[in-house]
Amino acid sequence: MDSHTLVKETKRLLINNKQRFIRFGLLFILMLFAVQMIPAVMQLFQTPGSETEELPTDIGSTENPAVFEMYIEYESGSVYTNTLLLEQALKSEENIQAAEEATGVEISDLLALEEEAEYPKTSRDRGALRATRNELSNIWVVIARVGTEEENLRVAEFFYDLVVNDEIEILENKPNYIMSGPRVLTDEELANPNTIVDMETVVSPFSIRNILSSLIVALAGGFLLTFVFIISLTFLNKKISYAFNYNWNENDLFVLLEEEQHEKTLERVVRLPESRSRLLLAQEAEGLPGWEEAAHVRVAEDVLDVDVTTDVEEIILFIQPGITDKKWYNQQRELLKVYRAPVKIIQLNSTQA
Repeated sequence: MDSHTLVKETKRLLINNKQRFIRFGLLFILMLFAVQMIPAVMQLFQTPGSETEELPTDIGSTENPAVFEMYIEYESGSVYTNTLLLEQALKSEENIQAAEEATGVEISDLLALEEEAEYPKTSRDRGALRATRNELSNIWVVIARVGTEEENLRVAEFFYDLVVNDEIEILENKPNYIMSGPRVLTDEELANPNTIVDMETVVSPFSIRNILSSLIVALAGGFLLTFVFIISLTFLNKKISYAFNYNWNENDLFVLLEEEQHEKTLERVVRLPESRSRLLLAQEAEGLPGWEEAAHVRVAEDVLDVDVTTDVEEIILFIQPGITDKKWYNQQRELLKVYRAPVKIIQLNSTQA
């Protein structure tokens, strides 16, 4: 099928199914949007007191974390990259106890709760008190998010002092350089896509950004599913509706006409070239113009009805969308193989089809 015919028939498909497209489109859009919102709704209806709700890094918390940055290397000059060992050194029982006494902030219970809840740690989000490394710059960020912003800052300052005073055992023989002192991250810093802290867990699932993203996905997916659904219905229908519902050979001549071209254009397409004797097959031949004498046309509803002695130099298959059966068309194509004559396919579209 040529691209012009495909575009024209697709346009006719959309026009003829405009109401159906709107109805099913809205249905699919709502379904896709609802599916995307299920996790957010489930999160909203979590039972109070659940372990995930008590975690300081949970969605319900609005306090910004406190951080400081540093660069660590070995004496050889190579970059230090072991996150697990650094965190264990920072969060040793001795350091946590000292931090609680110095800051008045309860930290051990939060860490214990993370262990019990099997908090899903990633390379950038490792819980309430963590150290993460930027893989591009190799700068370490020590992050405290254990309570209010004031409490976060006090805890960050405590561990900052430990690093500066060389009181972290694992760093004793490793040169380290402070890149920034303790501070509470601002909302603008957290909103930056390149923020040094992974804060995805503090973004509300019902934020405008999330809702708009889900809506865009639902719109695109809904229209695509609707189009596929409607075009699939045309293939399930027993009747031919559009030019892409049946096949023709590369050597066949295909002509697509509109109903308003029925009288003059259709006759010309059928009769040319005038010298040939031709067989026109139409499932419902009644009502077709009588071209037999003028155009040497033999009209029949089935090739089996044609006298075997009839001279046929060209075969015309007349397709009427909504009237012509796919089964009839396929049967005619199979039986016409014995004629070894060129085939012309004329599809006459009705404004009602």
